[in-house]
Amino acid sequence: MGKPVLPTYKTIAAEITNRIHEGEYKSGSYLPSENQLAREFEVTRTTIRKALNILKERGTIESHQGKGYRVKLLHWEQSLLTFYSFGRDIAWKVQNPETRLLSYNKIRGLKNINEFINTELWEITRLRFMNEIPLILETSYIPVKVMPEFKEEDLKQNSLYNLLKENGVHIVKAKEYLEPVLPSLEDQKLLNIKQNTPLFQTLRYTYDSNEKLLEVRESLIRGDHFRFSVEMTL
Repeated sequence: MGKPVLPTYKTIAAEITNRIHEGEYKSGSYLPSENQLAREFEVTRTTIRKALNILKERGTIESHQGKGYRVKLLHWEQSLLTFYSFGRDIAWKVQNPETRLLSYNKIRGLKNINEFINTELWEITRLRFMNEIPLILETSYIPVKVMPEFKEEDLKQNSLYNLLKENGVHIVKAKEYLEPVLPSLEDQKLLNIKQNTPLFQTLRYTYDSNEKLLEVRESLIRGDHFRFSVEMTL
């Protein structure tokens, strides 16, 4: 049995969504007119309208009478099956990426992580921005002996995984757990959100080829701008 074929309007909606995420249609800009899109995709305006209605229902675009369809603030989509790094994989795809280093300190172990109970760790907390909007609050715990030193500026501009690689440490796998949560008062302040804004809380364990734990990372990701997806083949 062959793969099911998506209706044309759904295929067009997926292509427009991809162009938005790739930055071809930027947040705040207007899409080409229905006539232009109909000519490009060689379909009727009715088909284009169906595709655009899908994007409106998802909150990706909004319509303005007499002006057309405007791209709303971008929802970043990330596959649950793909390892990702903001600094290495995400930031280059979005407008105005920024990392603010909130703190970095040496601490003596984490009681709830067996491998790190009696280990001197770096505790590094950073706030990630896309288009000047704070989206991700993350705290990483890395053994000091794995990354003995670094420049403060590196934590603002570089991926931790790139820094580890420069120290001869190679990541080969990670386990990540995800659950929905509501923000604390501090989270609300840092992420500039209200108390009922949903967050994804992720906990990631990163390992080298010898199954040695290299990093534990806790992230709070805004659910109103970020979504995870799974693609399955039946």
